[in-house]
Amino acid sequence: MKEVFIKKHWGEGDVLFYIHFQNGEAIRQLEITPTSTLKLTSSNPSNGDSMLYDQSLDELDLKESDFITEEEFNKVWNEK
Repeated sequence: MKEVFIKKHWGEGDVLFYIHFQNGEAIRQLEITPTSTLKLTSSNPSNGDSMLYDQSLDELDLKESDFITEEEFNKVWNEK
């Protein structure tokens, strides 16, 4: 099982995303904006206008700096 952890900022909505991929599929996602924090999971994939990332990991335009460790992901996940 391949686990990948991403931290990516999208400037259009000033959203910081943390996404946990398992075998190329998103299973946990954290969306942090200046005013809110939202957690999405494969068992709770949507909340309002937000949805768990449903594309392949390969679809993202990622830089090496976007990849984080499992420990970093879990630290933020458990704090929020």
